Amino acid sequence: MADQKNIADKKIADYTVGDTITSFFSIRKKTIREYAKGQFVSLEIGDYSGRINAVVWEPDHFVLTELEEGTVVKIRGQISEYNNKMQMTVGQIRLAEDDEYTIEDILPFSTQTYEERKARILALTDKIENSYIKKLVELFWDDEEFLHKFLQAPAGKLWHHSFIGGLAEHSANVAELALRVSHGYDFLERDYLIFGGLFHDVGKIDTYITTTTIDYTDEGRLVGHICLADVWISERAKQIENFPEKLLMKLRHMVLSHQGELAFATPVVPQMTEAFVLYYCDEIDSKMGAIERIRERNNGVGWSEYVNLLGRFLYFGEADPTKKDDG
Repeated sequence: MADQKNIADKKIADYTVGDTITSFFSIRKKTIREYAKGQFVSLEIGDYSGRINAVVWEPDHFVLTELEEGTVVKIRGQISEYNNKMQMTVGQIRLAEDDEYTIEDILPFSTQTYEERKARILALTDKIENSYIKKLVELFWDDEEFLHKFLQAPAGKLWHHSFIGGLAEHSANVAELALRVSHGYDFLERDYLIFGGLFHDVGKIDTYITTTTIDYTDEGRLVGHICLADVWISERAKQIENFPEKLLMKLRHMVLSHQGELAFATPVVPQMTEAFVLYYCDEIDSKMGAIERIRERNNGVGWSEYVNLLGRFLYFGEADPTKKDDG
């Protein structure tokens, strides 16, 4: 029999059928359903390592009427399998007290520390040679509240870099990747690439709200991260005396075109060589970020489930027989 402490300490990514779990989770989704014996409640619950479906077969008044999406709960439940997926049958559930958990228990977060993310962003800023572009970037970072929000924000809700610190990590990845591409093409303006990498998704600071889950804000849905970024960039540039209008137009184009195609809700398609590079580097890092998450869920081997957003299965190869399981 597994040690009870280890079972209690397990996170969703490590669950196996038969485990009895006692832990803290955020409620991501809640649906009340009918069946022959009355009502049951279907939940999607999450911790920093992933998500799992859960079911409460005999819900009490609290579960039916008071339990809300976004709350944090303590659950004791049994892990089973349903339709080839793991599912938790909830035995006991209650609201968690604020001092019983931390947000890092509930939400996924970057493997890089806050200071590491900050250092990458500032190192890229130091590489900018154009004095106007550098001053514009520094105006953002000199705003300590803005910089903190940038370093903590996710870059997505579910698909890629959807964790605390994901925006800064993804932005640095894209800028660094674009710089590596530029070494093969002397005609590329590297300052544009750095700016585009750092700021193409900056509007996501206000696109998502991060509490016990990651979800869209009203502004995120109604305005969108590209439009938010364009407004912020234009407003900050006005604070710099004699900022060249054509330069600002080029920087705005980098951000406005970064999603590549009108069908992907980008206001304009890339029409500068640097904008093409930014688009493809963003595609690479966002896809790799998502695929890495799927790969980890597969323990790095075999075939994934069908990935709707990619329209395919993914193959991660076979287990290395020379590597022994430490467990």
